[in-house]
Order: sequence, then C-alpha cells, then structure tokens
Amino acid sequence: MHTEKFIYTLGKTLRVLTVCGVGQGSSLIMKMFVEDVLKELGIPARVETAEIVTAKAGGADIIICSIIHEPELRGSAPVVIGLKSLVNKNEMREKIKNALMDKGWIKKV
Repeated sequence: MHTEKFIYTLGKTLRVLTVCGVGQGSSLIMKMFVEDVLKELGIPARVETAEIVTAKAGGADIIICSIIHEPELRGSAPVVIGLKSLVNKNEMREKIKNALMDKGWIKKV
C-alpha cells in the first residue's frame, strides 16, 4: 500500500485516454490498471480507451500509451505519458503522479 497523500486541484473530473494502435487490446488492459492507480491516488477520473486517430482529437487531459506511440501523440493532450510496460502499476503510478505534480494538478499533503 502506498502512503503518499495528494490533494487534487484541477477542479474537474480528469479525462484520461488509454491508447493503443487499434483501441481494443492493450488499451483495455491499461485502462484497468490506470483506473486502479488513479483511485489509489484519490483522483476523480473518467478513463476511456481509444485508438490513435481518435486520441489525437479526443480532448483528453491525459493520454497514456506505449512509448512506441508517444511521439505520434505528443501535443494531443496537455499530458502524454509513454509506458515501457503496459501492465506495470509502479511505472504507471510514478509517471502519472509526476506528470500531475508537474502540471500542478495534484499537490502532496
């Protein structure tokens, strides 16, 4: 269990897209893990899956994808996170936490 506590400061439900090439396989697996991580961090979020073309125009706050797709998706959302492993919750937690702190969307208590 992780003991870090955060205050969420964005003021709206975070819209997150988990993205893979087709939007059905790995994006669904990532979605489940990302939902768990955001819940652990106490961040209200709506997590949806998408493929690359939809993600580029999707209006998400955060896009989470494989590092393979990260360069193509950069600029499609305020935060784009590329993962080396699509099932490693520790990597997800660290990258999501760091990105949200960098944006000022969460603050440590």
